[in-house]
Amino acid sequence: MVVVTIIVMLGVLLWTYPRRVRHLSPGWRRILIGLRLVSALILIVAMLRPSIQISEMDHQSSRLTVLLDQSRSMSTPDGAGDLTRREVLVQLVEENGETLEAFRDEVDVQFLDFATELLPSSSLSPTADGEYTAIGQTIDGLRENSSQDRLIGAILMSDGAQRAGGEADVDPLAAARRFAEQLGVPIHTVTVGTSDVSGSGIDLAIEDMQLDQSVTFERKTVPVHLQVKLNGASGKEVRVRLLIEDRTGVADGESGEFREIPLSVDATPFRDLKTDKNSLTIPVELSFVAERAGEYKIAAEVVPDPGEVKVNNNRRETLITVRKGGLKVAYFDVPRPEQKFLRRLNDTAKIQVDTQVVLSGRFAQETNIDPDLFSPGKYDVFIIGDVPASVFQKDGNKLLRELALRVNEGAGLIMIGGLHNFGAGGYADTPLATLLPVKMSPDEKIRIDQENPDGHLQREVKFLPTEAGEDHYLMRLSGSQNDSAWRRLPLLGGANRLERKSGAVEVLAETETGDPLLLATDTGRARVLALGVDETWKWHLRGFQAEHQRFWQQLILWLAHKEFDSDQPVWVRVEPRSYAPHMPVVIEFGAQNESGEAIPDAEYEVEVLMPSGETLKVTPQRFGDHGIGEFLETGAPGDYWVRVSAKHNGASLGLLASTRFVVDSRDIEMDNPAADPGLMSEIASVSGGSVVPPENFGEFLTRLLDEGIPPELKRYRTINLWDGWPPLILFVVLMSTEWVLRKKQGLV
Repeated sequence: MVVVTIIVMLGVLLWTYPRRVRHLSPGWRRILIGLRLVSALILIVAMLRPSIQISEMDHQSSRLTVLLDQSRSMSTPDGAGDLTRREVLVQLVEENGETLEAFRDEVDVQFLDFATELLPSSSLSPTADGEYTAIGQTIDGLRENSSQDRLIGAILMSDGAQRAGGEADVDPLAAARRFAEQLGVPIHTVTVGTSDVSGSGIDLAIEDMQLDQSVTFERKTVPVHLQVKLNGASGKEVRVRLLIEDRTGVADGESGEFREIPLSVDATPFRDLKTDKNSLTIPVELSFVAERAGEYKIAAEVVPDPGEVKVNNNRRETLITVRKGGLKVAYFDVPRPEQKFLRRLNDTAKIQVDTQVVLSGRFAQETNIDPDLFSPGKYDVFIIGDVPASVFQKDGNKLLRELALRVNEGAGLIMIGGLHNFGAGGYADTPLATLLPVKMSPDEKIRIDQENPDGHLQREVKFLPTEAGEDHYLMRLSGSQNDSAWRRLPLLGGANRLERKSGAVEVLAETETGDPLLLATDTGRARVLALGVDETWKWHLRGFQAEHQRFWQQLILWLAHKEFDSDQPVWVRVEPRSYAPHMPVVIEFGAQNESGEAIPDAEYEVEVLMPSGETLKVTPQRFGDHGIGEFLETGAPGDYWVRVSAKHNGASLGLLASTRFVVDSRDIEMDNPAADPGLMSEIASVSGGSVVPPENFGEFLTRLLDEGIPPELKRYRTINLWDGWPPLILFVVLMSTEWVLRKKQGLV
């Protein structure tokens, strides 16, 4: 690939550049082409990445280091005779003590225990009490401590599973590469322990928990995605459930008790699982409905089995913020593209669209619509698509009368373009006739198998704001360039012919020839819209996804009287909401004025209330028009409360903002104590070492001793010729010189 790139680059240069300078004198042509060729040669050198390797002889005394894992996972009793891994490791070293002692005639043999840090091992203790396994950090530590020594090799004896958090979570393979490149010596690996822990008894765990949105609104269904691990659960029935924090009577800064979430039509808060396999990890999706505004902890739990010993990994917790004003939308339509793209409003935290699919054509009357959809307070907005009125009034149902009552109570209503709605759908004879803002006549009604060409604009139309619509909330796509923003949108394939029924109706959008497309009116406590098009999905498909989403969000918010909802002046955000112990947490915060514009020069005070009750300050740093801070003291599990206050020009900016994040109580060292021989093999491979089975450890030492320790050690030092300041500076000087010369010749 590099060779082909070089050939193409030189070919293009030699084919195009001489023609651009052919009007110059031969001397100038040679100089300019030469400068360009030399610049290209520097790029070629960078692509080929040449380097010089220098070998040096090291005559210092030699040292062999043996790294002994002392982390808690080494206390797992999966060795022969129920020995722990640490006991197996100590036994291996003691059994080969004579061979190791024989090394001391030629090299210094050094034993180091490790978990999170390297410690000299004066005596081989069978105790494994290190907090967690940081193999990458251990290798880096050995490299730094051995940079001036003559290290001939390292033997890493461990179960091989990297279990570290925060700054200690250094990639072991990257550390092994650095070790080999800098010191030029191998790491030999001895793996102790088994990777199969499924036979160690029943263990049920939530391995991962994800929410689609960490901020949602009241009455919106929230999906929760889980990864559930079932070990030793063959033939058992296991329940996975969601729990929600009860914050009744609980003050800010305190945690509430968990309670179960009841099953409902809109939520699936639990699921029963059964498997015939002894070890299995499966995805599970549950859901719940956020009933009240506030910030809540959500827990996913595998109900512990009576025979389960380790239960601290059965539960995972996270946080969700529930805001007031969540909107539920009932949408009735036949299968068509518009329906698919309107459902994407569910991607927003504030809006939930529940779709009732109506069969099309002569099968429409077979659709059964649940009367409960029109219960008081159930939905904030109703959307009617290409659905005839008869669908709502079959079998003696008076669903349109119920819908009219909901609209009169304040629910929003919009009817969108279609072949069998408005007058053609028979709505002139229904209770909606007095609510919809368009003229309709019973004479317009057609059969379900008919079409009415006269009721439609049979041409492509442009959706444009009227003079009244230009300044209306519903038609704002851009601040200063609103009209041009609408004109950039693609044409739509026709529309219903609509006529406003009175002067109280506002026409907010029309075609280029003045045909009304969007009509709005207030009806008592409610707002009602008539939209003559049904192909706004074309905006989404042709690169205007943001405009499509904004338009429909504005329609829904306006219909629900929510267009002027605003947030507090000071805000704070932590994403994600849950962390493993010792992970760094980034806190974002900011302030805004009454218009929602950021205040970039606000001054902040940030503090975190720890689970212990101690309060720690966080140093705020500017990041664009808001601020960030990093919090590192996350060793203890529990709830951490973040509080942010802000000032501007010495004046306080409203109330302080607060949020929470959770540090999991799970034990990253012992939740899954399986050994990882694959990682140990890769560490040996990248460093040039050997993979030594425990049973062959004595053989390996004998072979190493028989090969002898060289009196002098050849080290290699690599100097890159392409990666440094000189090539970069030379390239910049050449290109700059060429530019100046071309400028003088009128080529720039």
